[in-house]
Amino acid sequence: MAEDVRHYCVQLSASDLAVHRARRSAERVLKAWDLGELADVASLLMSELLTNVLIHVGPGAWHSLTVVHDGAGLRVEVRDPCPRLPAARGGGPDDEFGRGLALVECLAHSWGADALPSGKVVWFTLRAD
Repeated sequence: MAEDVRHYCVQLSASDLAVHRARRSAERVLKAWDLGELADVASLLMSELLTNVLIHVGPGAWHSLTVVHDGAGLRVEVRDPCPRLPAARGGGPDDEFGRGLALVECLAHSWGADALPSGKVVWFTLRAD
C-alpha cells in the first residue's frame, strides 16, 4: 500500500504581501491535513524563510514554497535563484534583523540549506506526533 504523502507547492514573487498570503495558505493546508497543531510554528518559520528571500535576494525575485507531509513529519522548503547559502548572524535582542535562522534552529526538528544548479533550497522539518 502506498504511503499517504501530501504535497503543497506555490510559486511566489518576493513581497510582503506574498509572505502574508503564503503563510495564510499554508496554515489552511495544514489544518485541512489535520496538522493544526503544527500550523503556528510552521507558518512562523516559513515566513522567516520567505522574508529572507525578500531581504537577501530582493523584491520580485521568483521563488517557491513547498510543504510535504509524509505521515511522520512535515518538510517545508523555500527555493530561490540566489546561490548564496544562508548564515545565521546572531542578532541581539534589540536588533530588527538577524534572528530568523536562530528561530528556525530553535523550533524546527532539523533544518538546512542545499546548493542547487539554479540557486538554493532552505528547508526545515517538524515532527507530526
